[in-house]
Amino acid sequence: MKQAAVGEVRALQKIIAFSLLSLLVACSSQDERRPTGKYWHHGSERPYTIRGVKYYPQVHYKYTAVGEASWYGYDCHGLPTATGRKFQKHNLTAAHRTLPLPSVVLVENLENGKKVKLLVNDRGPFPRNNNRRIIDVTQKAAEILGFRRKGHTRVRVTCLPEESRRAAIAYRRKPYSSGL
Repeated sequence: MKQAAVGEVRALQKIIAFSLLSLLVACSSQDERRPTGKYWHHGSERPYTIRGVKYYPQVHYKYTAVGEASWYGYDCHGLPTATGRKFQKHNLTAAHRTLPLPSVVLVENLENGKKVKLLVNDRGPFPRNNNRRIIDVTQKAAEILGFRRKGHTRVRVTCLPEESRRAAIAYRRKPYSSGL
C-alpha cells in the first residue's frame, strides 16, 4: 500500500513538472525562426549606445568603406549574436556597427587581394580608441583572408544588395532598398 502511494506521488510530481515546463515554454519569447507576421522586426533597427557613442543602423544596403578588420572567435563562440543566433567561429559571418542585420558583404584584404563573402549577423567592433576598425570577422574568415596570425588587416567592405535582401528574407526580416 505504501509503495502505491509513493508511485502516485511521483507520477503527480512528474505531471506538475511537465505542466510547469509547458507553461514556461509557452510564455517564453518567440524564436526568430517563428515570427508572428510575414517579417520579424527586432531592435537591430533602433539606435543604440556603446561606451557613450550612439550608433544609427542603416535601413538600406548602400555601403562601401575602407578600414581595418580584426577577427573574433574564442571568447564569443556559442554566445548569441545580435540576431539571436549562436556565434560560430568557423562560420563565414561578421560584425558591423550599422549595416542592416542580416546583410551580405564582400570583404577584400587590401594587403594580399584575397576576398570572401560574409553574412553580417552581429554588432561590432567596439574597440577603445580605434575608429579605423570597421568590421570584425570570424576566425574562419580571417584564415581565408590571410590575416588570422596578424590579427588585423586593411580591407575594403562592400555591401551586396541583392544577396542582402535574400538573407533578410531567409531570416524573416524586412528587406531594404539598395539605397541608390
